[in-house]
Amino acid sequence: MASACGDNDVDTEQTLTCLHIKMYHPHQHDRRIFSLIDLCKRHEMKAEEMVFFGRDINICKFKLLQNRVSRLQFSLQFFKPLNSSATSFEIKNLSKKTKLYVDGWELNYLNKVDLPAKCMIRFGEFQMLLEIENGESEDKFAVYCELSQFSLVQEIGHPVMLSIPENGLLNNTSHLSLSMSQTPPPVEVDENDV
Repeated sequence: MASACGDNDVDTEQTLTCLHIKMYHPHQHDRRIFSLIDLCKRHEMKAEEMVFFGRDINICKFKLLQNRVSRLQFSLQFFKPLNSSATSFEIKNLSKKTKLYVDGWELNYLNKVDLPAKCMIRFGEFQMLLEIENGESEDKFAVYCELSQFSLVQEIGHPVMLSIPENGLLNNTSHLSLSMSQTPPPVEVDENDV
């Protein structure tokens, strides 16, 4: 991972917390889906800035050029939890039409959750692996984006889930959370055995 290195003798320089995002879409080679994202470059931002992903070229820092992506798909907010010295990020689903999944947890419109140190987010056919590299600065943070040539679900060994429909409607069998996939199947018990 990339890191902002500073001289130990200079106390004014602090390393930045960096959110590394590895992205994948099955049609990324056919279309210009990620063409407006400056890949493999650290984007430094002020701590109070919200980072938007979506199609809106005026608002979104990271533009996803696909007609099924919402104008504002999701946002990332840098913050420091109460009674903690560490910084973190939260993710908020801004799409009314597409659900967002964070490690299998479903986020509907306007739902938000704190990001774990490493997690997979999915919406539509997009897969993004997010990993937080902790830094010292409370004034700025960085985002670093790169593409994966392969499906991230298969690359990191997550159970393969069916694609999330663009309309956000799922039947009960098309999505299992990661925690459910590790639960043993129910066992039938005869009522005389109880």
